[in-house]
Amino acid sequence: MRVINVIVIKNSVVDSIDSFGIEEEQLSDAVVEDAEKLFKEKVLAMSGEGTEEEFEDNCGDIESYLEDGYYKLFNSSVCLTWSDI
Repeated sequence: MRVINVIVIKNSVVDSIDSFGIEEEQLSDAVVEDAEKLFKEKVLAMSGEGTEEEFEDNCGDIESYLEDGYYKLFNSSVCLTWSDI
């Protein structure tokens, strides 16, 4: 099974891990979309920006952070990682 993890690190300590399991190929698109949506929500919350538009005006393209699977602000970060179990 493949798993997508959204990991939030605050002050150099793991704050939360949200995992999305992918069991069936036909469901994988919906699961990936949910994980990507959560990643963006966590990035917006960490940055203090209210919307993606505000984030892009002040911090850059949120899609590029999503593509990298990583957003860092001082000693805190949001990571999007894949793993197999």
